[in-house]
Amino acid sequence: MQIGVITNPNSRKNKNRPGRAAKLQSIVGEMGEVHSTDTVDSIKPILRDFLRKRARYWVADGGDGALHWMLRMGMEVLQEDEFAGESRTLPFTMPTNGGTIDFIANNVGIKGDAEGLLQTLRRRIEDGLVVEDTEVDSIVIDGIEATPAGDVPFRTYGFAVAVGGIGQRFFAKYYEDADPNPRTIVKVVTSTLLSLPIARSPLRHLPFMPKVASYADSMFQSTRAQITLDGMVLPGDDFTGIHVASMSINLGNVLHFFGQADQPGLMNAIVGTPSPWSIARNLPRMIRGEEMRGRNVLDRPCREMTVEATGDDLLEPVIDGELYKNLRKVTFHVGPRVRIPKVVAGRRAA
Repeated sequence: MQIGVITNPNSRKNKNRPGRAAKLQSIVGEMGEVHSTDTVDSIKPILRDFLRKRARYWVADGGDGALHWMLRMGMEVLQEDEFAGESRTLPFTMPTNGGTIDFIANNVGIKGDAEGLLQTLRRRIEDGLVVEDTEVDSIVIDGIEATPAGDVPFRTYGFAVAVGGIGQRFFAKYYEDADPNPRTIVKVVTSTLLSLPIARSPLRHLPFMPKVASYADSMFQSTRAQITLDGMVLPGDDFTGIHVASMSINLGNVLHFFGQADQPGLMNAIVGTPSPWSIARNLPRMIRGEEMRGRNVLDRPCREMTVEATGDDLLEPVIDGELYKNLRKVTFHVGPRVRIPKVVAGRRAA
């Protein structure tokens, strides 16, 4: 089998499309299989079958979260006894476009919708043409989750994480939208900037103003934690920004971050205690994808970062758009490189 596709019917782009799996199956034909996964627990059995059938390409039809779960579950399956003699490297793993952000596809240059991408991939394989690919670093994420039965260790994988502070609050606002998209990014940024002067002035006490001021207050709420970066404990325990990524991020062609993460073998951490005004002053750099600057901002490459909650609230990081809750501690270090086909829909060599 050449192509194994997992489609997430719960993703934004696949809602109200009950025939999605059948349509994609008609595209890949006898060259592959398409399976719909209603829950995270249904992913592993399918990936096991993909490995048994030697599928060369794994395709995640959903948003960035769909690829996140394919990566996590795939790495777990590779550790199982049945596959002990196999390579510990994942097959070629491809995201598709049409999610809320698609930062992974944007980063590697994948263009087109899932239908077009699968058509192009199938044709190139049928014609014996080279399918161009690239390798990107992942992040191995080891966490300690607080549960009613006690603390439980776990491991997952990802590419970009908003651990706390402004980035984590941004995604909370972003996913409140009924249909999050690039316009939502602009709306969140604009609402934050418009409400900031009110939140930082006596105007917040005027009638109807508290609601406006609360928007900025919630966006700039800090996260109490201790951060260790490459063995160095950062001063303080109250941070307005805690972020790390293993690749540069393009948020809807509006904001760009983590340019230093594209160096092989390194992550890019952006952490610190900048004031709301300092964050606002960095907005032009966020748009241009430049390094964040400020007396209380650290934007630098790293190999390992550990964040441990020190206050009453536990950590709730957003990993590739997926929310993880109730974490006491989480450690990030450079993970295995992931091979991603660089498919552009509609482009076919002669």
